[in-house]
Amino acid sequence: MRLFSNAMPGRRRLGSGIARHGLRHLLLVLAWIALWCLSALMEYAPHASLWFPPAGLSFAALLVLGWRALPSLIVSCLLATFWVDQLYAMHQSPHELLKAGLAFGLAHCSAYGVGAWALRSALRRRAEITTLTLVPLFLMTACLSALSATLIGILSLEMTGLLAWTELSAIWLPWWIGDMAGVIVLAPLFLAVLSWRYTALSAWLGGLDFQLPHRPSATFIGKLALCLILLSGVTLADAYTRGPDVAFAVFFLIIPLMWIVYTESAFRSALSLALFALTTALWVAGLSLVEQSMTYQFALCVIATSGYFGFAVPALAARNRQLSELAARDPLTGVLTRRAFFDSAEQVHAEARRRASPLALLVLDMDDFKRINDSYGHDVGDQTLILLCHAVLGRMTPQHLFGRFGGDEFLLLMDSDLDAAHMAGARLQHQIGSLRVPGTQQPLSATIGIAELGPEDTLTQAFRRADLALLQAKRSRRRQVDNPPAAANG
Repeated sequence: MRLFSNAMPGRRRLGSGIARHGLRHLLLVLAWIALWCLSALMEYAPHASLWFPPAGLSFAALLVLGWRALPSLIVSCLLATFWVDQLYAMHQSPHELLKAGLAFGLAHCSAYGVGAWALRSALRRRAEITTLTLVPLFLMTACLSALSATLIGILSLEMTGLLAWTELSAIWLPWWIGDMAGVIVLAPLFLAVLSWRYTALSAWLGGLDFQLPHRPSATFIGKLALCLILLSGVTLADAYTRGPDVAFAVFFLIIPLMWIVYTESAFRSALSLALFALTTALWVAGLSLVEQSMTYQFALCVIATSGYFGFAVPALAARNRQLSELAARDPLTGVLTRRAFFDSAEQVHAEARRRASPLALLVLDMDDFKRINDSYGHDVGDQTLILLCHAVLGRMTPQHLFGRFGGDEFLLLMDSDLDAAHMAGARLQHQIGSLRVPGTQQPLSATIGIAELGPEDTLTQAFRRADLALLQAKRSRRRQVDNPPAAANG
């Protein structure tokens, strides 16, 4: 009985895992078939659709799941083949359709599977992945995978009798561009959605954050609506005039779409490109713009490609902000670096000069810091510096600036006159004196030099005076230690 009860949790976990995998494969099949039906509605020639969304889903699934996605994709291709037979009233036997479906499935999955494997391998070999390396790799892989899927797919359909050899020259280019548009436009969106579930995928995204944004969506919806309205105007004008050049106006819509890419999150940008492509395909199919279908196909690929390169702009801006923050902050203590302190202090001084407000510069130096390092080690010395900085930061106001000049010497800029700065310095010395070297009972102490920063002074002049005051205070303290006052006579 005990053995049976111990085995039950393991069986439950096994059953739960099988159920989850089964549900995952079922959802993948249903999504693939739904996208295939969408592409069939937008078909403008036999086996040629304006775009082929299932290709984007196949590529994303194989990139994330690897060959584990193969059974679901093969089943999807089989179902689509039987549906094609009904769609074109070809009346093939079930055996022939099964053979054709397997051939198409293997051709489709092998092309996109090899492409996904190549992209995954290239990304894994890179020590650091950035948007500028990810986007060209993805686009090159998408183009070659779509071309391979087209050539192998056409060959498999011809060998199984579903496609005549005479149709190959007319169908291969629309097939390739349709597949390529499906991968380029939709695969990033599918990857964005999958990254919510497979968090390890984020390491491959080159710094792109596809998490849902917290910003209000009203502005984004307005931008997207403007793009779709302009797109509708272009397609309606094309349908009305039936002129060969009107359709080329769709390329100008790259401007509002890039506006979205530069100002919105990566997820919203990918969603915008997908909705733009979907709206384009629906208008072309609904208005029977067959003559200009290739123009719209190329437009989808070009606009999406430009959009993904545009992803690098927000990513680079975020990277630059991060690097600026790292350059402005001392890596040990987190306070301003020497250069960042003086840059910020110049701005504060200019504003104070304009308002005729007083400023004071304090130079703070920890006493006996070398002895702390020599006695307890540099790790304790580092912790002591961090402790000191926390004590100073705790007494600062938002108007104060605090930075590390170097070693155990720090700078503090206060919006106060000289008397108030001396009082603040005394309070700081008292608070620092209540601290202890981490792991010991040895008290800390610091010496402070103070100088007023007048309207005609420069920061360099004020620093020299404060540093001189610091040196004088240290000499005075040493004289007191070396020559203690004589004890009073009893």
